[in-house]
Amino acid sequence: MLLQFQGMMAEYERALIIERSRRGKAFRARSGMVNVLGGAPYGFRHIRRSDVCEARYEIVEDEAQVVREMFRRYSDEQASIGELARWLTGEGIPTRTGKDRWDRAVIRAMLRNPAYVGRAEFLKTGTTDRRPAINRQARLQGRSVSRHHAKFDRPKDEWITIAVPAIINEATFEQAERRLVDNRRFAARNTKEPSLLMGLAACSCCGYAYYRTSTRTAKRKIYYYRCLGSDDYRYPQGRVCDNKPVRADYLDDVVWTHITALLADPALVQNELDRRLTDMRATNPATSERARLERDLTRAAKAIERLVQAYQEDLSPSTSSAPACPICAPNRTASRPPSTRSKKSSSAPNAWSSATASPCETTPF
Repeated sequence: MLLQFQGMMAEYERALIIERSRRGKAFRARSGMVNVLGGAPYGFRHIRRSDVCEARYEIVEDEAQVVREMFRRYSDEQASIGELARWLTGEGIPTRTGKDRWDRAVIRAMLRNPAYVGRAEFLKTGTTDRRPAINRQARLQGRSVSRHHAKFDRPKDEWITIAVPAIINEATFEQAERRLVDNRRFAARNTKEPSLLMGLAACSCCGYAYYRTSTRTAKRKIYYYRCLGSDDYRYPQGRVCDNKPVRADYLDDVVWTHITALLADPALVQNELDRRLTDMRATNPATSERARLERDLTRAAKAIERLVQAYQEDLSPSTSSAPACPICAPNRTASRPPSTRSKKSSSAPNAWSSATASPCETTPF
């Protein structure tokens, strides 16, 4: 019962610490402190807090020129994100992490970042209990469930704005934002024919996901599933996987046949559900936290058992010689009576010893 109570208090203290940390960061963000944010985006330098000034963002002028040119090409010249990635890579401009190759997702995130117009936002995202899709690292480790929680975009009225130096003007940023919304709305992928394994198939060799591509013959259009690791243009050193593309109609027929056979047998469905529940329990962060608390409780119980055993064997610290106090050690040496005193003198009240007693023996604590 005691161990269960200790585990409950430890879990409550953990939740309390997380909530206090969140409230403290939100208060600092409302006060305009940038140290609650992560690393500074491309074009800025994060100056740490010192004894004379608070933390702040400082514009890096050579990177700021790249940001202004990127927004100009996207807003005025109607350049695509892929063209911007090829332009930056061709110019040999390194990324913030020092890479020579620019990814489209990085450029898209930069075009959406309001910090370039002087508004660094805090609490833009949140976490939910829903599990996100597994990534390449999880596939290579053989896990079918992610260890992390899925994130979602918070409404803009919940964001906390922190003022930072601006690199571009508001009109340029709004024009780029409108174009991003239009591209998402009128994208060509919204009119494509769906397939059975879109976003579900992955390569067993390199762990990258499969995407659908197509080729056209004289009579019809044929779809394929292709591994991301087999594309030369995606990686500086060339492809990382030698798997060949797979016909989408062939693979869809094989998978659909297995699915219909699985649905026809309730026992197979139950076994699959049991297996997935077992994997979810094994990779759940709450399960690992509970296992850690159980290990701590086991160590505490063993320590208590050793103390009780030492006390029973008359080896407890209370019966052993206590460490000498630096104040009263000389007084104890001086006030120790001779060992050859008589029984009469030992039975009488020792006024001299009481008068020269150490402070630790006479002063109550």
